[in-house]
Amino acid sequence: MQKSIVWEGLHYDTEEHCNVNFLETGIIVRSEIEGWAGLKAVYAEYILTLNLDWTVREIEIHFTVGVNEHSYNFVRHASGHWTDATGTLFSQFSECLFVDISLTPFTNSLILKGIKFTENQTEQVSALYFDVLANEIREDVQRYTKLNAMKYNFENDGGNFSADIDVDEDGFVTHYPNLFTMLKPL
Repeated sequence: MQKSIVWEGLHYDTEEHCNVNFLETGIIVRSEIEGWAGLKAVYAEYILTLNLDWTVREIEIHFTVGVNEHSYNFVRHASGHWTDATGTLFSQFSECLFVDISLTPFTNSLILKGIKFTENQTEQVSALYFDVLANEIREDVQRYTKLNAMKYNFENDGGNFSADIDVDEDGFVTHYPNLFTMLKPL
């Protein structure tokens, strides 16, 4: 089974085409984002290999901001450690169970689908955060609260950013105020 989603970026002038492929052994996500962030052209593509419980096994991300190109490939091992494609260990990210990419709302859905929330439940998670525009990778502590069947509150570490995110019946973001809105399959 496959689900195709298109999101429009509201803060930056971007569009994302995302395909989620459900296999017997896991989930493969392939996505492309292109557009403009201010005066800089932006192109990003990522491939996520997920377990059936929506946890990330591997992330490949390639992006260009202006004329600067960057690529990363991280693997999460059963031991909880992240390594890159050369086997270099990144122990500072061992608490990161999830991945978040700055130019997409898809990665918010990883957390929403990976944790079986009940109404009014709040969970704090650590995510391996890829800030595409800054070419920065860091741990980001995030807090999610399920407000109802179709809405979650999101707060980043320190609470300096908060938003109520709308989702569809499958748990994919349909509206992220001032940042993203789903165009298809609506």
